[in-house]
Order: sequence, then C-alpha cells, then structure tokens
Amino acid sequence: MRLRRFTGSDPAAALRAVKKALGPEAIILATRPCEHGVEITAAVDLDVSAEQDVAPAASDALQGELAEITRELRTIGARVARMEPEPNPGALPGRRLGGEGRAMAERLLLHGVAVPLATRVARAFQKGRASGVQAEAALEASLARHLAATEPETAPRVEAFVGPTGCGKTTTIAKLASAALSGGAEAIGFVMADTQRIGANAQLEAYARLLGARLEVAENAAQLGEALERLRDCDAVYVDTAGVGGDRASLQELQALLSGLGSEASVTAVVSTGLSASALERVWPRLESLGARECVVTKLDESPGLGATCSWVAETGMRLRWLGTGQRVPGDLTEASGNALAHWLLAA
Repeated sequence: MRLRRFTGSDPAAALRAVKKALGPEAIILATRPCEHGVEITAAVDLDVSAEQDVAPAASDALQGELAEITRELRTIGARVARMEPEPNPGALPGRRLGGEGRAMAERLLLHGVAVPLATRVARAFQKGRASGVQAEAALEASLARHLAATEPETAPRVEAFVGPTGCGKTTTIAKLASAALSGGAEAIGFVMADTQRIGANAQLEAYARLLGARLEVAENAAQLGEALERLRDCDAVYVDTAGVGGDRASLQELQALLSGLGSEASVTAVVSTGLSASALERVWPRLESLGARECVVTKLDESPGLGATCSWVAETGMRLRWLGTGQRVPGDLTEASGNALAHWLLAA
C-alpha cells in the first residue's frame, strides 16, 4: 500500500487531487484541517512487483521529504521553547523530597510534567531508591503505579473508542486488532459508527480487508446493538466512532449511539500528544460523559514530549493502557508499562 498526502481549500478539492494522482482505486485513510484548508492521507494498493519498481524511484524523494520534515520540526520546537516559560523547580514542594528524589522531580519538570505528578512520581522513586532498588527500576515502578492501567483479568470483548478528530482512533483499532490476532484470536469484528468523517468507512474497510476482519456499520443505538449481535461469535469487536468536538448536539448523538453497547462493553479514549493542555482540559468532560475511564495516547513520534499528556492522564484519574508510537499497522503500539513510559517521557 502506497501512502500520500494531498491538500485542498475544501474536502472536495482535496478529493479531486487524490483521484487525479492515485485514480479511482484510491483509499482515503485520514482527513484533518490544515493551514491551507484540508489535508487527506490516501493510499492505493500495489502488487508486489509494482512496489519493487516504485521503491527505488521513491527512495531519494522520500529521504528528501523526511529531511525537510525533520528540519521543520526542529524549527517549530525551537520556537515553542522560546514561547513557553521555563519550568520552575523551585515550585516543587520541599517536604520529604530531597537528594535523588528532588533531582528526579526537576528532570520530570523539564520534560513537561506538571508539578503534582512530578512530585508524586519523585516521592515514590525516592522511596524505592531508599529501599535499595536501582534507579531505572525505581522510576519505572513509580511511573507504572501513577499512570499505567492495571491489566484486567479478562479483557472486554467489545470495546468502543472515542476521542477528538484526527487523534488516531481508526489506526489504533487496526493495531489492537492485529495484536489480538497475533495473540491467538480467530475472529475479529469492526463496527463503523462514524458516519460524519470523510473517508472513515474506506479507511476501516481497508484495514478489515488487510486483517480479515468482519465489518458492520451502525448509525444509531439500535443498529449498534444489531451489529454487535451479528458479531457475537467474534473473539474481539472494536467500535470506531465520530470525533468528539465542541458540538453539543453531536456529543448527545454519540452518547445515544453508545447506549447500544451493552453493559459488558468498555469505552476507551484516544488522545494525541499533539493536543495542548488546554485542549485536553476542554475535551475531558465530553470523554467522561461517554464513559471513558482508560486511554490510549497516540502520535508519540510526532510530538516533542509526553509530559503534558501524562499530567492530564493523572489529573483526570484516567489509566493509560497503550502508547501509539508511529503509523505502521501492524506495529508501533506498545503497552504503557513503566519501561515504555520512562523511555518516551524522558527521550527528548
């Protein structure tokens, strides 16, 4: 599958660019607003021989694009660093926090972690060190305690994913489905409950073909219940939903639709590290109203840091289950273990 991005002043213009370049067989994988209007990520299936022919020709161009993207990200990062105030280690509560603990708290602050979370993590880290635990293990244990979700004894068979538009819900579903199949699941089901986003059906259909999953579509609670009944023999069912925005009517529509999930299903939030602290704060009441108690954090490869998102997770009482570290399906998904959190949180 060959992926490309196209922009246009509106969705229709962007779609025309897609069809002109990739033809009528193009699959729309994602859409998002951009500076010039709308950006669409599209793909076209290629046979093996065609991919081999294309790869040598595309290699130089791809390397050039990656270099340009890297330069742009560094420039943006430098600008943001100049705009944001330096963290103030002096703001840390001093009681029972000193030596290695205070040094760890200051390090976390420098990576964007808010003072309350940095203090709690550092205190548990300091306690572990005092009992003879190695520094790396003490940090991982503290991060897991304060952020990571405890794996349930039995994973929910039906799981719905909610979150802002563009945060990677559909890609996350495909990654989790792939992991389930690798873990021994024999039958996987998808339910598309997003009838608003351009290309949403095509993206999930493409993943269903690649993974051999059964696909259903639901526009209301009754249809969702019927779809889940048709998929009752699947080992795992993943429900994709419309993006959670500021439109109250759309939120109420989504709440009504999810009422068809049934009592044994779970709701998981998907948020991107690209969301600002204020955006996360605004979206939280909507995610909470939809029943989300755990979350997946995506696009770590596109963000300068995980600190602000981890602070939001801790503040809301959410439990972090998975980290999306790239766009590859399968792959680029890791459990939010202490080891993974330490790596991604302190990598910058």
